[in-house]
Amino acid sequence: MTIFSTPLARQFVGFDTLFDELNEMATRKESNYPAYNIAKDDDEHYRIELALAGFSRDEISIQTEKGILTVAANKAEDTANYLHQGIAKRAFSKAFRLAEYIKIDDAQFTDGILTIFLRREIPEDRKSTRLNSSHQIIS
Repeated sequence: MTIFSTPLARQFVGFDTLFDELNEMATRKESNYPAYNIAKDDDEHYRIELALAGFSRDEISIQTEKGILTVAANKAEDTANYLHQGIAKRAFSKAFRLAEYIKIDDAQFTDGILTIFLRREIPEDRKSTRLNSSHQIIS
């Protein structure tokens, strides 16, 4: 278990596993294959783009489980006799931790780029509300 003595860290109760995970992530070496982008389109919409040249739609799998989005691909055996092979087609599995209430909206595979569209869906009972001076709900 990690002990944090900074005033900010002491304000977080019950997040000890998060801090342990952050420490573990700092020492983990992550493969940079395949290349990817993460974009925030607005407060509720995100995109993950992965460069998957050489893979077909049938060789790619996308799944979520317990807040982890996993994209994996496995290329079928290639029997071509290459003089030079610069396009990497090795199998991979890339995992992304999703924040609470993030859901997959859609996935598109176009021109070798896999785009996964994500949306934050906060349940109505979890949304914050504000009251004005007359105790009327503003938002």
